[in-house]
Amino acid sequence: MAASGPIRSEQPTRLMVFGVLALVLALRILQLSSAAQSPLTYQPGPDEDYYWRFGQAVAAGHGADSPEFTFMDPLYGYLLGAVIKVAGVNPFAVYLLQVLLDTATAFGVLVIGRLLGQARAGLYGALLYGLTSTAILFTTTLLKETCVASFITWWVAGALALLRRERGLAWFAFGVYCGIGVALRSTLLALAAMALLLPFVEAGQGAPGRRWRSWGRSAGPLALGLLLAMLPWSLRNWQAGDGLSPLPHNGGVVLHQIYNADNPGATIWIPPFVNYSHPSEIWRGYAAEAERRAGHALSASQVDRYWRDQALAYLAQQPGVVLRGWVRKALAFWSATEIPNNRSAAEERLFSPVLAALPAPATWLLALGLTGLAWFVLADRRWPVLAAPVAIALLTMAAFWAEDRFRSHVLPILALGSGLFIAGVLGHAREMPPRRLAAFAALAVCIAVGSLVLGRLNPAPAVRWDHVVWGYIKMGRIPEARQLAQRIATEQPDNGPIVEALAYTASAGGQYGEAAAELERAIALRPRSHVAHYNLARAYLALGRREDAAREAQTALGLHPSPDYQDLVRQAEAPP
Repeated sequence: MAASGPIRSEQPTRLMVFGVLALVLALRILQLSSAAQSPLTYQPGPDEDYYWRFGQAVAAGHGADSPEFTFMDPLYGYLLGAVIKVAGVNPFAVYLLQVLLDTATAFGVLVIGRLLGQARAGLYGALLYGLTSTAILFTTTLLKETCVASFITWWVAGALALLRRERGLAWFAFGVYCGIGVALRSTLLALAAMALLLPFVEAGQGAPGRRWRSWGRSAGPLALGLLLAMLPWSLRNWQAGDGLSPLPHNGGVVLHQIYNADNPGATIWIPPFVNYSHPSEIWRGYAAEAERRAGHALSASQVDRYWRDQALAYLAQQPGVVLRGWVRKALAFWSATEIPNNRSAAEERLFSPVLAALPAPATWLLALGLTGLAWFVLADRRWPVLAAPVAIALLTMAAFWAEDRFRSHVLPILALGSGLFIAGVLGHAREMPPRRLAAFAALAVCIAVGSLVLGRLNPAPAVRWDHVVWGYIKMGRIPEARQLAQRIATEQPDNGPIVEALAYTASAGGQYGEAAAELERAIALRPRSHVAHYNLARAYLALGRREDAAREAQTALGLHPSPDYQDLVRQAEAPP
């Protein structure tokens, strides 16, 4: 079917725009209020803890260039550092800024609609994005997903604004913006590559020679801006001994986590030489194992290169296994089931009335959004600008891990696609041939049904009650933590983190004998839990068992080199 050019839509009033943005902001403020009372807010996930400590190192002016903090994408850590420098060590200041940023993302959806000549579709899309529970959830986390979703939204807006323009300064500025995105998340380098192809998006107009000349006038300034924006991160890595690359040194480690003989399903996997799924522990364990195998000390870049070579060797040996993993994870992109990582919507709904009231977005947003994008493909040559972020998210899930956070990056674009579909049906259903309208309706139904079927094949994640219990502990609500831990320990007697939490509540009540007994059981379940060994050492010390305390403290220190653990070793070994 031939492209017919963009379909213009009626402009929404300012009151409509203000009303939608006010609703978007209000829902996120309500979520922020709920987060202040939720125990999950006080028990951050591994990546959250990593970036919060990274931000504190930046604010303190030391430690931010250590191998630990050059392991992950750096920009979010520096943004947190700036907030901490101004507002103090207060995560709610970060949450408030992310609430405002996500409201600006909804406005970005409106802007994209206007640039497409589909202002009403942009309004519908902004409204739907405002009601998307996953986007609301991430605003009250110490994760970069809100920033990435906003970056992608404004990347699309900027790309559309640049089309048919050959002003070098504008393309240079867009290149700088693309380079900033690479520091936010490495996979956004693909959007920078896509930006170089923007001059060809209006293909079909003009001779090939003219298009190539236009590309040169645009791509040159863009590439210069991109390189300039990535230079500070390259110099940072070079200073840390990681080579002159703007990318963090986690690529080889991540690839090995996914592609190795012990993980044929290419799922989230932690090797036995790593204690926890915390980024710092992953880096520490992988670095120590690479050095053990090499027989000498290695730089961060050498560690990264070693594990990349291991992963690439596995890829070459098992292409069929790898391909099956890609297909399985690509299908997960369409699944209705939430795939949590650091935060789980199933858990958050227990404490958030806003999230509990809103439907899970995967099915309806995929069905309407992808159908709307398909509708747009037939109407406008600019469709690659909208399709590129969705394709990158899908490929990221297939090549790396199937997690909700990668889908969350394109929620604004899927919401815009939903708006395009709704506006098209409401505004042009009478003009459209019935067969064409039926085909789009059938596509939406098929996507929705497929999403639900795949969701049944992937069971919903269980609530991680230890997160809730430890959240109560960190809030100082020990009685509630103990009561919940006792109930879960009865139902799940082999749940190591719950047993550790139960021991902690006993110790907080001065019941050191009970705490020691529970911690001994916890260590039998999880021998490499340095927290359990540390707390057991403290319990032994309180009971006067200094030799046992020193032994456990040394074990904890061997598993995790912490100043607190070192202090406990000295305290236990000191003469009574």
